[in-house]
Amino acid sequence: MKAATYYAPGDIRVENRPDPQPTTNNIIARVHFCAICGTDKKIAHLGNPRCHPPRIIGHEIVATIEHVGAAVNGFAIGERITLATTIACGTCAMCTRGLGNVCPHAQPISYDFDGGFAELIALPPEALRGGNVITVPESIPDEQAALCEPASCAINGMTLAGLTTGDTVLIIGGGPLGAIHACLALALGAQKVLIVQRSQPRLNMLRNLPNVQVIDGKHEDVRQCVAEATDGVGADLVVVCAGSRQAQEESVQYARKGGAISLFASLPKGASDITLDSRLIHYNELRVVGVSDSRPEHVQAVVDLLASGALDLNPVVTHNLPLARFHDGIQLMDDKLCLKVLINPRA
Repeated sequence: MKAATYYAPGDIRVENRPDPQPTTNNIIARVHFCAICGTDKKIAHLGNPRCHPPRIIGHEIVATIEHVGAAVNGFAIGERITLATTIACGTCAMCTRGLGNVCPHAQPISYDFDGGFAELIALPPEALRGGNVITVPESIPDEQAALCEPASCAINGMTLAGLTTGDTVLIIGGGPLGAIHACLALALGAQKVLIVQRSQPRLNMLRNLPNVQVIDGKHEDVRQCVAEATDGVGADLVVVCAGSRQAQEESVQYARKGGAISLFASLPKGASDITLDSRLIHYNELRVVGVSDSRPEHVQAVVDLLASGALDLNPVVTHNLPLARFHDGIQLMDDKLCLKVLINPRA
């Protein structure tokens, strides 16, 4: 089969790989789409010590089951599936607290197990035991089903931050995950959603998101836009989707008293120290939360929202490329000329 295999930083090869082998306790599925994630871009350029080469990468998938092992229950050939990426150990202090997404012994798909930039993917017994394989109803298009995993990370963050019906949400950073946050916030009952972006190509793409106010961060005063949208009160929730120290530091300025800030995007290791105005946090009773990954229940929540019609992620998909053009997809992300890029291993 054709697959995109990570060998070293700067060395990902689209090549022929052996088909995964069926066993009595695994599932093998044919991949329809695998979306490129910011993590894939980082691996392509910088590598990751947790990604063990040679490794087929990619984890934002939708696929159809072609093999179900004799010892596997609850799945059938022909069913479509998506994934919760982080396979938790299930027994550590974090897992017993229901926090498998931050399990220190986790084995993520695309790091410890081969991923979805391939014609076929094998789902190991560890993923089946952990509930990481989620079925997808036929009513959800493949292109949107492939985005269940990244949207699940966003729903985790919004849950932690306490998003409620009628809220005003400000998203700083209009890349792929910023756009997903915008769609998801509306689906979860936000009354107003504002999104800040600086690059012109992405600004144009973001304007295709329905019911979202797009702010040009280069030429507009963000604080003034937020004040006008909230009658001077401030945003109920500020989500930082830009991997920017400045964006994180400024986030507390836009939140209302009693509001929340979600630091969704990470900063590079060794350059992650920031300065927050503690007086604003203290006197305005702000809540600042971190967000990392998601759990199977978050993926299921996204599937349910898509199936109900409350969530539409179609405007977030801007490119659909064959596997042979995987590196073109990475370049589109580098140049900020896309939102979500889907890779089709069958094309």
